[in-house]
Amino acid sequence: MLSQQCTVIVGAGIVGLSTAYALLKQGMPHVAVLEQEAVDHRRCSSHGPSRLLRHEYGPDSFYSRMVRLSLKRWQSLEQLSRRSLYTPTGVLVLGTAKDNFAQPSYHTLQALGLPIERLSPEHCRLRFPQFDTQPYDTLTYNHAGGILHASTCLQTLRDLVLDLGGEICESCRVTHITNDSQLRPVRLRLNAGTEISVDRVVLATGPWIHRLLADLHLPVRMTRQYLLYFAGLLPSLFSAGTFPSFISRDLYGLPIHQGCNGWLKATSHEFGSPVDPDEISFPDEHVIARITMQLRELLPALTSAKLVRIDSGMYDVTPDEDFILDHLPSDPRVIFATGLTGHGFKFGVLLGELLSSMVRGTQPIVPLDRFRLSRFPHHQPRQTSSVA
Repeated sequence: MLSQQCTVIVGAGIVGLSTAYALLKQGMPHVAVLEQEAVDHRRCSSHGPSRLLRHEYGPDSFYSRMVRLSLKRWQSLEQLSRRSLYTPTGVLVLGTAKDNFAQPSYHTLQALGLPIERLSPEHCRLRFPQFDTQPYDTLTYNHAGGILHASTCLQTLRDLVLDLGGEICESCRVTHITNDSQLRPVRLRLNAGTEISVDRVVLATGPWIHRLLADLHLPVRMTRQYLLYFAGLLPSLFSAGTFPSFISRDLYGLPIHQGCNGWLKATSHEFGSPVDPDEISFPDEHVIARITMQLRELLPALTSAKLVRIDSGMYDVTPDEDFILDHLPSDPRVIFATGLTGHGFKFGVLLGELLSSMVRGTQPIVPLDRFRLSRFPHHQPRQTSSVA
């Protein structure tokens, strides 16, 4: 039974579980996570065998620094849990001098002291003959990037939350939030028809954020994305240790790794069509065919490989692609995180720390100004005038 003094996190994806873990680790009692389905359910934005951990953000060193902080936390969590959460694979970027990504990323990572090297086209073809490098003139390889084992990360955080005394309530959907007065507790209405009163709330609901904050008119859109899996490739050429994770324009992919049945995973980061998170939709064959063609141009061996699986997922995206981490303008007891998917998973444990600092009112390790809702024109605080 949840107590009124409880801090509730709504959503048991990577951000929700990481926030609960951070709060419990810092000694906060009475922490509960409410999940509408189950931890690691198939529609969850955090579900799946893997996510790419890359430091490359073009000239934007802010996120590159955050990735470095995040990787240290994943490695610490790996040691604590004694589970394999991260596999270093290196990240190969295939770009051009004009794309404002490959070359600026190289200079940014070099300035941060990360182990990145510039490859000539000849050297790249010798080292990674799987790629057609002809269209590219800027090739870099970052030894520090790799793969996070997504579902294992979720299950590990779930177990740590429970071990630390937290609660996780599955099949528990929050349908409405009432916070009409700060003199009264925040009230959460649940799908079972019951209502609970709590002290503080963190909303980490991924693509379902508009269900609870519709009146806020958040500048966040939901897009349909696809993940493609290819079978029939030689493990000696396409497994981790031989084949790198890679980024090429909007394309990215991961080597054959644990949890992928011997398949290579790859797709396009280009934002897909708008989607309702509860809507059942059929795969867009034209989009999938276009991504497949682009991947086969980059990796000629995929021409004879078989496309054996297509996973459908969702992004929640802001106009500037930065996260939103903030309090409700009218109530600091309600904190929300959105605009995360697309590149948020690798920051999971770090984002949990940042949100926990917002809950506890402590100094965050990363400045949060960039993530405020007020950066968007229609959400800037109203100016009040006074008469002298």
